[in-house]
Amino acid sequence: MYLKFVGVVTYDEDDIWMSTRFKSPIKGSLQVVFGKSDGKELQTAARREAREETDLELSQMQYLVTDQDYDCDIYICDIERFKPRRMEPDKVGP
Repeated sequence: MYLKFVGVVTYDEDDIWMSTRFKSPIKGSLQVVFGKSDGKELQTAARREAREETDLELSQMQYLVTDQDYDCDIYICDIERFKPRRMEPDKVGP
């Protein structure tokens, strides 16, 4: 089955790491790492999105669930050892 999107929930001991959208249509909303799979293997696409949005190389992601309503696979990753950076400052902020 081909899914269009991937999401990655990154977390540490205290929090889930999220960004605030700066642009419409979801301006002001909180979001996790999220993007298109572009027909790539889903974990590869999830790693690419995480690298593009946070500068993290995530090697230990776990599959969480497939959301059929949003055509999306969701992964989780403990980032306790890493410090994410916001790589798209024109799109998202703290």
